[in-house]
Amino acid sequence: MPSSPEPLPPAPTGAPPPRKGGFGAALWRWTKRLLVLGVVGLLLVIGVGVGTYIYFSRDLPSVESLRNYQPPQVTKVTCADGSLCAEYALERRTLIRIEDLPPHVRNAFLAAEDADFYKHEGLDPFGILRAGVKNLIPGSRKSGASTLTQQVVKNMLLTPERSLGRKIREWILTPRLEQALTKDQILSLYINGVYFGQRRYGLEEAALFYFGKHAKDLSVGEAAVLAGTVQSPHRINPVANITRAKARQRYVLEQMAGQGFVPRAVVDAEKEKPIVLAPRKPVSAGAYYAEEIRRTLIERYGEKTVMEGGLRVNIALMPKLQATAEQAVRDGLEAVDRRQGYRGAQGKLEEAQWKRYRELIVQRIEEAGRRQKDQGYVADLAPLAQPLAAPAPAPKSPTAPEAEGAEEQRPAALAADTDSEEEEVQSPERARVGQVLLKPMEEGLRLTGYVTEVDTKRDVARVDLVGRTAEVSFASVSWARQKKQKAPRNIADVFTPGELVFVRVLKAPPAPAFVEATLDQVPVVQGGLVVINPANRNVVAMVGGYDAERSSFNRATQAKRQPGSSFKPFIYGAALASGRFTPLSMVNDAPESIRDPYTGKEWRPKNFDGRFEGPMTLRTALSKSKNTVSVRLIEAITPATAIDFARRAGIRSAMPENLTLALGTGEVTMLEAVNAYATLQANGRYAEPLTLLRVQDAKGTVLEEHQPAFEETLPPAVAYLTTSLMRSVVEDGSARAVRELNRPAAGKTGTTNESKDTWFNGYTMDWVASAWVGFDDNSPLGSSETGGRAALPIWLNFMRVAEDGLPARDFEVPPGVTQVRIDPVTGLLAGNAVPGRLEPYLEGTQPTAEAPPPGQVTPDNYFLEEGGKRGL
Repeated sequence: MPSSPEPLPPAPTGAPPPRKGGFGAALWRWTKRLLVLGVVGLLLVIGVGVGTYIYFSRDLPSVESLRNYQPPQVTKVTCADGSLCAEYALERRTLIRIEDLPPHVRNAFLAAEDADFYKHEGLDPFGILRAGVKNLIPGSRKSGASTLTQQVVKNMLLTPERSLGRKIREWILTPRLEQALTKDQILSLYINGVYFGQRRYGLEEAALFYFGKHAKDLSVGEAAVLAGTVQSPHRINPVANITRAKARQRYVLEQMAGQGFVPRAVVDAEKEKPIVLAPRKPVSAGAYYAEEIRRTLIERYGEKTVMEGGLRVNIALMPKLQATAEQAVRDGLEAVDRRQGYRGAQGKLEEAQWKRYRELIVQRIEEAGRRQKDQGYVADLAPLAQPLAAPAPAPKSPTAPEAEGAEEQRPAALAADTDSEEEEVQSPERARVGQVLLKPMEEGLRLTGYVTEVDTKRDVARVDLVGRTAEVSFASVSWARQKKQKAPRNIADVFTPGELVFVRVLKAPPAPAFVEATLDQVPVVQGGLVVINPANRNVVAMVGGYDAERSSFNRATQAKRQPGSSFKPFIYGAALASGRFTPLSMVNDAPESIRDPYTGKEWRPKNFDGRFEGPMTLRTALSKSKNTVSVRLIEAITPATAIDFARRAGIRSAMPENLTLALGTGEVTMLEAVNAYATLQANGRYAEPLTLLRVQDAKGTVLEEHQPAFEETLPPAVAYLTTSLMRSVVEDGSARAVRELNRPAAGKTGTTNESKDTWFNGYTMDWVASAWVGFDDNSPLGSSETGGRAALPIWLNFMRVAEDGLPARDFEVPPGVTQVRIDPVTGLLAGNAVPGRLEPYLEGTQPTAEAPPPGQVTPDNYFLEEGGKRGL
């Protein structure tokens, strides 16, 4: 019988127990979590990146602006002889085309700054990462890792500030620039914009300054020097530090070889060659003239156009005459200054302190690059005479002797930002040494030195110039009498060891011979000289002071000073024009108390020498500069008549309408005075003085051009007679020294009250010149200084050179002048029995009566009848 089935087990009443998971399950779970986090993080990064891009993209400049970018260019000024005599620029730059540069010049910059420039798209991610890691390392040298494109963006579209925000904007704009411009266009912007030190921007100006050649003519080694300079232009330029420049050049050359830009053999040869700088350019004459032109241009075109627009300007300056004028002013003012006395040493240093300074200066001299034909550098120690200042961050590094050795302030310029060094905090002594000027040794050099020894036996002092030692003999410094002291008797009365003294190099034989020097000092007295060519009214020379570097105030055009007796020719000319006076009219030189009807004041005119000589002719009165006669003349013709005559001659300044005008109490500029005299020289033909002849913009378009516009403003015959009277000043009066020119000349000295202003204005047929000497603060020069002693030598020293080789020409006699032979004693016609001389007259005013034979003359005959009256 079959068995029955077994009963089923009871069904479970609870959940089954959890199954134990393996390692793979856990990994999967964490992977999913990480993927979720990664996606979220990526979305966050993308969101932050997009947000950052949007945020920093706001108000970004357009890279399209660089497509037609015209960087600031130099305005160049050309003198009358065709030479370049001045440049105006905030950034001294001349544009060149990248296509004109040979491959080795372009490749030098790529090797130095961005070898992969033509391969990347503007950014170098690996370089940025490398620089970021490096910058995080404490104590490491900071690095920017910017490509050339980034540098163009930073300096032309952004600011040079160091911040993350600026860097992000730079990263945004760089690809845009790469898309907007070609690689050659970007490289052109870089090479024309980069800073090379010594105030030179762009490769062309740097090549001209350092090597005296155009950029397209640079050798491989020279190109490597300039390419290396841009890393730190104030420190590495070859004038500031030849050692650093050579080291950087070798690095660039190695990079060029490594990149295959230049054969290894060429690089090895260039690495061993010394850096040879171009000869030093002579300093252009005409600093005051150039600054006057700059001010004129800015008034007409604005500062931006003048300083950045690349104008081409032609001016009337003649460099040789300008240099002669400057030397004449320097010599004249130094002579006056020496008569004023020696003002003493500039300062004093203890020997121990001097030794510390000297060591630092020697180091600077050893580092500075020398130009061809230089004998070497010496130091102008003038900054050491100033009080020691508190410690302060020092300028980056000393500039070179090209900028007179002063520290160079680094500009906001287009320069590499790789491997830039941090600011150094220097000691006060080192900072002061950085301000010491390094100058090439040459004859005529003026600088401050340190007195190391006073040798009373040989009567000489030794002055340390750092690099050379100068000897100063007592014979050359015997003039050095200090105020309220006796004249020096030996060298010890002038020098003391430890003093800082200003000296001038007389002879500079090759080292190790001593330099021959003399004591010097910068005059406090000022002066000037303006010279006009009367044929075309060109201002061929203009000197507005002793030294434009020390004072840019142009006393030739900006200072108004009393002309004193040099104004008298206009009084005499107006008197002649009135028809009431002739050159031989008699006027009484006698004391007289006058109530000036124009001011109501009592006045008693006096002559400069305090003497009164009675009746005399106008010719004699002007040659002796008699004040009383001038006053009587202006009384007779009225001040208004005299002012009108002066106005028509060219005086534009306000003049007092009273009797004191007879003594030159109005104030005029030297340029006014010389042009008014030029009108007299030209027989009454007036024209504006010309300094600016032509202005063109950077494209060559003529903006303005000037020619003399003559007009007859004074009667020719009257102007000629006035010249004739002034010839007597030269032949018989206060300007007799002019006779050494051995040619017809006319002029007039001028000395104001207390000798505050001294003048000489005069001319020949070739040149018209005005010289002035005085103090800026109107202090008296001293009773011994007159126009004939202080100002005339300046005029004469110029004329000696300017007239050399020119034929002597007499002044042209215009129509309306008649010359008759007269008796100089009576002023009547010379008969057969009386010796006479020729005298010019306006037609119709000459005497008609004949002088009586000798022995029959009475005092009454001395006076000529004029208009029914005897002479004044």
